Amino acid sequence: MQEREEGEIIYKIIVVGDPAIGKTSLIRKYVKYQFEKDYIPTVGVSISKQPINLEIEGKEVKINLMLWDLAGQPQFFLLHKVYFNGANGVLLGFDLTRTHTYSNTKEWHKELVKNGLTSLPMVYFGNKSDLKEERKVATPHIQYMQEQLGIPDYVETSALTGENVDNLFETIARRIYEKKQNEKLTKVN
Repeated sequence: MQEREEGEIIYKIIVVGDPAIGKTSLIRKYVKYQFEKDYIPTVGVSISKQPINLEIEGKEVKINLMLWDLAGQPQFFLLHKVYFNGANGVLLGFDLTRTHTYSNTKEWHKELVKNGLTSLPMVYFGNKSDLKEERKVATPHIQYMQEQLGIPDYVETSALTGENVDNLFETIARRIYEKKQNEKLTKVN
C-alpha cells in the first residue's frame, strides 16, 4: 500500500492467468463499463486506475486501485518478476469454458510462490459465467483447487454481462485493506 498526500490510498493489484480468459475484458468492464468482443492480447502489461469507495466499520474509505493486467503468453513470463514488485494483492483467474486454463492456475500459483507473493491477499476467479452451455469446470473441482492453493475467496464473473465484476474488485480491495489494518495493529502492540 502506498499512502500519498492527504491520505490517498493506492493498492497495486496484479491480474494473472492464461491468455484469453478475459482479464483485460474484466478490467475494461470495471473501469470503463465496456465490453469488447474482439480478442486483443495484452503485450507485456496494461495498467488501469480505478477509484473505489468501501464501507468499512461504518466509515467510507476511498482507495485507488492500480490494476496491472499481465500478459498470459509464455514469452512474457520473464517480465513478470518486475511487474510483481510492489504488489499489494493478486487476482488469479481462469476461463470456466476451458479446463486447461483452470489446470494452469496451479502453474500460475507456483510462479506467485516463487516470487514470494503468496502472503498477499488473493482472490481466485472463474470468468465467462454467462456461457452456461459451454461451461467445462464444475464447482467441486473449483473448490478443490481453491483449497489446494489456499485461496479463501472465489468469485465467478462475466465480463460480458458484468456479473460479479464489481464484487471481484471490491473483494480484493477489502482483503488488502483488512491486511493493512491488521499489520498496523500488530505494529502498535
